[in-house]
Amino acid sequence: MFAAGRRLGLVLSGGGSHGAWQAGCLAALREGGLAFESAVGFSIGSITGLSHLLGMEGELAQRWRDMDRLRILRFEPRLHACWLTPVSLYSGGGVRDALGIVPDDPECRRRAKCSLTVVTHRVHDLSLRYYTFAPEGRGPWDGRVGDALKASCAVPWIFPPVRLAGDTGERLHVDGGVPGLRGMRFDALEGCDEVVALCGTRVEELGRPGAWLRRGLDQLGREACLRHVDAGLARLEAGRNPPRVHRLQPSRVLEYAQMDFSSASCGPAVDLGFRDGKAFLESLAGGRTLAAA
Repeated sequence: MFAAGRRLGLVLSGGGSHGAWQAGCLAALREGGLAFESAVGFSIGSITGLSHLLGMEGELAQRWRDMDRLRILRFEPRLHACWLTPVSLYSGGGVRDALGIVPDDPECRRRAKCSLTVVTHRVHDLSLRYYTFAPEGRGPWDGRVGDALKASCAVPWIFPPVRLAGDTGERLHVDGGVPGLRGMRFDALEGCDEVVALCGTRVEELGRPGAWLRRGLDQLGREACLRHVDAGLARLEAGRNPPRVHRLQPSRVLEYAQMDFSSASCGPAVDLGFRDGKAFLESLAGGRTLAAA
C-alpha cells in the first residue's frame, strides 16, 4: 500500500475553528503511518502544521475537544495604526496559547521532524510572505515560530496584526488566508512525489444560495480558504515534475461558524476528521501511492 523512499508533502488550509476537523484528520493519517517531509500551512493550518513538526498531532486533536476550558476568544479590544485592521477585539495569543503546543524556538528546532512553511499577508502591500522552519541542517529557521503562527492566524478585526522581520525590515502581518492580490504558492513542496491537501471547505460551498445573507464574513473565509488551496495546487501541478495531489475535504459541510470555538462544535468536528482520515487511508488500497512513516 505504501512505497518507501517517496517524498510526501502536506497542505494545511485555514478555517478558524474548522481546524478541529483538520487536526482530527491529520491525527488519523499519522496513526495510519503517514509521515510528511514538508508542510505548508496558513492561518489555523499553520498551528496544525506545527503539531506535525513536533509530533503532537494527537495532543492537538484532544485540545480541540477541550475548547470550552481553553478559551480561544479572550476579549481584549485594541486600536492599531493599521489600515487593514485598525481595531482588534480579542487577544492575539488566544489561538496559539490556548492550543498550547508552542515551546520556545530552540526546543522547537531540536524536536522538528519536518519542514514547515507558514504563510502570512504583509499589510502594506498585501503580498504573501513565506516563513520556513526546518530541522537543523535541512533548511532555514526564519525568525520566531510563535510570532509567525500568531501573524498567520491574525484575522483582521478579530486578532491584532503582528510585526515580523523581512527583507524590507519589520512590517505588520495578518492572517495568511485573507484574500490578497496574488495567488498562494506552495513552492516549498516542489520535489515531493505526493501531496496531501487538507481543506475544511467543500467545493459545493462556493456561492451557496443564501449563504452570504446568512453568514456573510464566514462565507468569505470559507471561500478564501478553498481558493488559496486551489491556486497553490494549480501552480504546483503546472511544474516540470508535478506531484500526485490528494485533496481531503470533510465528508459533509461543517455548518458551524469558523469563529465558533466551542467544545460542542469542535469535538464532533475532530471525530469527523478522524473518520475521514481513516476512510482516506482505506482508499489507498485502491492503488494510490504514498510514503510510509
